[in-house]
Amino acid sequence: MQLGLRMTEFPDRASGSATPQWISWSSLWRGGLLALCIVVALSTQLLFQFDLYENWPLADVLLRWLDHLVDQLIVGGCIFVGIALATFVPANSPTVKHLLFLMSIMLGAFAGEALLMLRLPPPSGISVAAVLFGKVARWVVVAGLAYLFFIFQRQAAAAAAQTHESELQRIQLDQQMIEARLQSLRAQIEPHFLFNTLANVRQLYRTEPERGRKMLASFIAYLRAALPQMRHDETTLKREVDLAQAYLDVLQERMGTRLDVRLGIPKELAALAFPPLVLSTLTENAIKHGLNPLPEGGTIEITARAEGGRLKVSVADTGAGFQRNSGTGTGVANLRARLAALYGDSGNLVFEANVPRGIRATISVPVRMPAPSGVK
Repeated sequence: MQLGLRMTEFPDRASGSATPQWISWSSLWRGGLLALCIVVALSTQLLFQFDLYENWPLADVLLRWLDHLVDQLIVGGCIFVGIALATFVPANSPTVKHLLFLMSIMLGAFAGEALLMLRLPPPSGISVAAVLFGKVARWVVVAGLAYLFFIFQRQAAAAAAQTHESELQRIQLDQQMIEARLQSLRAQIEPHFLFNTLANVRQLYRTEPERGRKMLASFIAYLRAALPQMRHDETTLKREVDLAQAYLDVLQERMGTRLDVRLGIPKELAALAFPPLVLSTLTENAIKHGLNPLPEGGTIEITARAEGGRLKVSVADTGAGFQRNSGTGTGVANLRARLAALYGDSGNLVFEANVPRGIRATISVPVRMPAPSGVK
């Protein structure tokens, strides 16, 4: 549990609701130490009146300084108490908060100087109001400058902390991107997929050479499309669909009539920017968890549409439907990490039931053209 004093309530920038802010005991002690240093510094002005040393012994000057220091401590303590009490007063904006603290400085200085006048009244013939106004004005200027210094220092510390936090987030996102790329590469070209495909090619060359050549051509097309895209953070929808189709062509040679592929990609959307290796991940997920468990297989359908300034691309299957691990595998987790790194909250992945059977996974990203250097 964090020990602290309630400072005030300020509206939250996102929701507009008031949220409590807290001033810790350590901050309060630091403020008190700063006030003590200011009081001691102000009291030393007496020691620099060198004509006193000509008329008074050093011991008397020091005693006079200690008496003056006590007076300064009384006023400084009243100001500090006023500031501490001001932290309990609700403020709706930073401007109101600053004005409140400046008012507490003024009232604290007035209370402290009034106590000193009760302790030692000024000589007759001197305006009490004028003396009180002058001393309070001096305290307001000194304490106000100290308060401004404290505010600027706090803002500088907050800006430095925010910069540090942003840098940490950037480094974490870079690490996520690197890990996601490596995981995607392992997910897309797994050893069992590689070896099974080559084994099928060898078997087909012995029994059905024409099918073997066709499967090998599809596999080569898949590798040529997959490997270069690992070097970029962005590709086009057409390239991503071509990669997914090459992957499905390889599997179609292995699964035969158990796999039916349908594509519905409008030509006007083909050149739009799209994250790489996304459709392949979703397609592999649909094959592995949707169609493979069914003896009769099923259909994989890839469609795309632009809606409300967003590009929505879906991979739907007519497979086994939602299982315990649907949408929670390593490949899908890496896919979500890539979307978060590339688009933040603007990119998302949604799984829903397909009609009449299976799962529909939909990627939604902002509509935009790829950067000139993003795709080669």
